[in-house]
Amino acid sequence: MDTFRVMRQDDNGNRFPVADGLARDEAERLAAEFEARGHKQLYWVEPTARPMEATGSVGGIGAAADGQDATALGDPADPGATGASGTANRIVVGGALIHGGRVLAARRSAPAEVAGRWEFPGGKAEPGETEPQALERELLEELGVRARALQRLPGAWLVRPGLELRLWVAELLSGEPRPLEDHDELRWLGPGELADVDWIDHDRAVLPDLARLLDPARQSPA
Repeated sequence: MDTFRVMRQDDNGNRFPVADGLARDEAERLAAEFEARGHKQLYWVEPTARPMEATGSVGGIGAAADGQDATALGDPADPGATGASGTANRIVVGGALIHGGRVLAARRSAPAEVAGRWEFPGGKAEPGETEPQALERELLEELGVRARALQRLPGAWLVRPGLELRLWVAELLSGEPRPLEDHDELRWLGPGELADVDWIDHDRAVLPDLARLLDPARQSPA
């Protein structure tokens, strides 16, 4: 039986497989579901046997920072720690978006248990995406900005069974952040203002590392 895959293309022409080995009707249903979510990329269905075109980054979005290769900035073959069920956790990436010596905080509007608290925006990595690619896509979808992932912050958190959060530093390349999805307010915070909002716990854990990045004078003496 012929099998099909769902493909996605972002605004820069980068192509990624979203799901593979599906029956045609299942693949078409999945592509339609992604479209209905309002994502800003193109989705389509193609036969699995069709050769994959080389994927890659164009310009700043998805590009590795400071000459690092894609493996150093998140390998899609690294799905995260294994959960209790024996299956790999799905990765959620959050982005500490930095610009002008400040970092962007976003206030959650839902779900109810975290509404009103602050976080670093982001979302789930799709199959085939590296963590930087997923973060740059999510910041475009959630905030309407183009950004570049720079480095991963220490730590990882199991936000619920099967979902592992990893936080990254990213730099703003273009655009003015707007709360387009899941947030109702944004604030730029300097190194001395990081404690001014009520952070979700796992985001709060990386504030000391962020403070040192925003203000080199806070670095511990050698």
